[in-house]
Amino acid sequence: IEKYFKTVTFTADDNLFVGVDVHKKSYHVALYLNDAPSVDFVMPANKEQLSQKLKTTLPALRQVAYETGPTGYGLARHLHQNDLPASVVATSKIPRPAGRDDKTDKLDSKKLAEYAAKGLLKPVQVPTLKQEADRQLYRMRHRQARNLAKVKTQIKSFLLMHGLDEPAGLTKWKRNAVQQLRTFPLSTTLRLSLDELLGDMDYYASRLKALDQSLAEQLDKGRLAQRMALLKTHPGVGPVVSCQFATELFHYREFNSTREVFKYLGLSPTLCQSGERSTRGAINRVSNSRLRGNLIQAAWRWVETDIQAKKTFYRLVTNCGGLKQKAIVAMARKLSGHLWTMLVRDQPYDSQK
Repeated sequence: IEKYFKTVTFTADDNLFVGVDVHKKSYHVALYLNDAPSVDFVMPANKEQLSQKLKTTLPALRQVAYETGPTGYGLARHLHQNDLPASVVATSKIPRPAGRDDKTDKLDSKKLAEYAAKGLLKPVQVPTLKQEADRQLYRMRHRQARNLAKVKTQIKSFLLMHGLDEPAGLTKWKRNAVQQLRTFPLSTTLRLSLDELLGDMDYYASRLKALDQSLAEQLDKGRLAQRMALLKTHPGVGPVVSCQFATELFHYREFNSTREVFKYLGLSPTLCQSGERSTRGAINRVSNSRLRGNLIQAAWRWVETDIQAKKTFYRLVTNCGGLKQKAIVAMARKLSGHLWTMLVRDQPYDSQK
């Protein structure tokens, strides 16, 4: 491969696209030169070595593409620092063959290079180190919240399995109800099992509280704090959703319309059109399921606290054939549009608009 880079001369009249299949210990690299495969090779996962090789192609280099994955954005940032045109593409947006086909690292890198040359790839926005760190802290908070919800479900399943009545107030996990669980008269083995579940619940609750405190200390300041304060002026939106929306959509100015925002969030209904027949199906469910789920919960709170939102919701319920779940997704879509517009205009929520 060294001979290739020494003998081939790249000029500004050439068009070179590079696909990289990135792994922890290796890079599989494929070059697509002037609308044809040129060469492919395997090298150690060394950002500096790759950038040095690609610098020799700079007059012709148009794009270096690799998929999102566990290796993160470090390679893209390094290539950008070396003035190399790197793009990270969403795996879910890469064209796939209709039928089953071979899949190898070599083939993946070749397809990335070819698809890049044909303009079939859609890059994602690469966050800065701080933006990624802020987002990661919130995702850790979400993980503990999910663990807490899971163990609460396990406790209810335990009661159901052993024919035990739920204490009054357990639906909302009130303190008195939880205390009754700790003093239920049970056999020794069942008592040990329930105490284990209650111990897990206490642990995840404490971790969630600690992470909420960390979020308040680390994220609730500067420009991010201003955005969160702005978003919280919308009915139904609290610190969790405002923090998540602001950190996940750090690149909100990259969107040109609410339609693009809906599609990015996975809240856009799919369209099926054939001939003169056109129908709308379920939402596309791409992107961040955590944010989408929280927006739906925020939409429920919005409907409960805002009379105009409640009227809109029940009108949608009627239009959706009585399906409240479908109507609340439409409200979450409307809510996300409001939040994005508020950020773009840097204005608090105005119910009259």
